Amino acid sequence: MSKEVLKEHYERKYSHESTGNLIEPITITKAPISRFEAVVKFFPQYFRDGDVLEIGAGNGNVAKALLSSNMKISSYTMGDISVARVKGIRRNLDDNRVKAIEIDAENISESWHGNYDAVIMIALIEHLVDPLGAMQKIRKIIKPGGFIYIDTPNIAKYTLRMKLLFGKFPSTASRNEGLTKHTGGPTTLYDEGHLHYFTYRSLSLMLTERCGFSRVIKLGYPAGKMYLGKHVHNRLATMWPELFSELAIIAYA
Repeated sequence: MSKEVLKEHYERKYSHESTGNLIEPITITKAPISRFEAVVKFFPQYFRDGDVLEIGAGNGNVAKALLSSNMKISSYTMGDISVARVKGIRRNLDDNRVKAIEIDAENISESWHGNYDAVIMIALIEHLVDPLGAMQKIRKIIKPGGFIYIDTPNIAKYTLRMKLLFGKFPSTASRNEGLTKHTGGPTTLYDEGHLHYFTYRSLSLMLTERCGFSRVIKLGYPAGKMYLGKHVHNRLATMWPELFSELAIIAYA
């Protein structure tokens, strides 16, 4: 699939966000049950101070939550491949530390090398045509001692293993073998444009053996149905993230 097709898809999908919209606050909790609750819990634990880049920044909800904290953020650059989303971010966030720009994660400029203390990528790496090449470039823009926070679906999570066991495709962004949106109606792109699927092991090895990152820290949190309650599921995700968690990691440069 070409990047042009993907870009057109995301421009259509997020065209309504160009005028800005209400940003729902992210709950700050010790027991996160979503990718957004997870990043506002984990990121402050590892970030000391400096310049942040968020690639695939969405509507700005993560940035708003982190900028409202007491972290020492010098600058926060937000980028998205969707021009509509970039326009929406500029309308949503009024903070002199924020800069919103159009970014292609697979075409990072060499002029950015060594510019950022931390990079955030939430629900993005699975959409990239060439995640290996992109992460090699992104590694170079992180300052020594800095890190990247990545969140992506865990293809080895127990719920997806069960689907495979019964001969079903373990789609991570849709239903009906990747053909139906969670909100109903047919998907425009197969599995909503998820092109690659990762486990903790596969992503960690790619980053350390092929992309130049020094070490990886596994983080764990559950998502989806909480049959045993969110606290039990959080404990399981912390103890055995490879099986019970969505995929969240910190990778150091």
